[in-house]
Amino acid sequence: MNDKAPESLGFVVGEALGAGYLAGTPVPALLRRLTGDGLLNLFYARAEVEARVRNAGGAVPSAPALDDAVRPDEIPSVARGRREDRLLAEIDQDGFAFAEDPIDRPFFDRRAHRRRRPQNAVHVALVDGRVCVRKQFRPLRLGARRWGTRSVPPMEWVRRKLWTSAGLFLYNEAAALLRLHDLPFIPKLRRIDFADRAIYVDCVAGDSLRHLAASRGAPVHDHDLAGDTALAQLTGAELDRREVALLDAAGTGGDFRREIAAMTREINARGVAPLDIKLGNFIRGSATGRLHWIDFEVSRLSSQPRWDEDLALQNEILQGLFGL
Repeated sequence: MNDKAPESLGFVVGEALGAGYLAGTPVPALLRRLTGDGLLNLFYARAEVEARVRNAGGAVPSAPALDDAVRPDEIPSVARGRREDRLLAEIDQDGFAFAEDPIDRPFFDRRAHRRRRPQNAVHVALVDGRVCVRKQFRPLRLGARRWGTRSVPPMEWVRRKLWTSAGLFLYNEAAALLRLHDLPFIPKLRRIDFADRAIYVDCVAGDSLRHLAASRGAPVHDHDLAGDTALAQLTGAELDRREVALLDAAGTGGDFRREIAAMTREINARGVAPLDIKLGNFIRGSATGRLHWIDFEVSRLSSQPRWDEDLALQNEILQGLFGL
């Protein structure tokens, strides 16, 4: 890994897989859309995942290596011989990593304070000799806020708790990742822990487009938005559009619109329509420069109800955010 990569890692692993519930996109509305046919959505996603695991002999089907994945020996404690399966770092709400072992702090830690996550638990983990992002699906904690000072309505909290407990989000994301496992710009699903409601996915080294949008010092992350009264009052869609404008002004995003359009065609061809579309879900890999698409918890599968409607919704989101 080059000198820049550890600094990038502090943002990447947090944005990867669920860092941004409160980070801009109006996810609550998308969740309501996803869970409206919750039982059918759960049935189809679960049946698909279980069939694929069963056909692979009881494990997640193998997938090719990801060129931009973090290598175990780049992490100091692993390089010194600690190669057992374990958690390596916790990822906070803004996507910053905080090492579990003090030896690894120079590699992971890039900020002094943590911003508590309102839902899910995300860690960097060593598992089966790979460095993965471990995403454990959890309900919203009591008192959770969307962004700024906006609290989560009680019914939204109940809905999230119900469907998290039922496994909808676990199976939905696992099914999507399994459909996309052959694509070079999708982190590979490596393990599913059904008992703990957790998935393990390749940890990508690089910068998220959201990180790049903040590269000139403008407030973008939740910690910064909370301290800006005016920004805290913006809607999720307004915050997302502002981030894209900041990325354009910074000139550091590359040809991201063309890349996202091409990735969308490949993803849709495999029967997945991402609905939680925001800059934090795109990572520019440090080794290859390739743009990676992450986080498919809120997505529609072609086997589920409302496929045509949500494919159209995906396109509306892409048009409104990126002009695609």
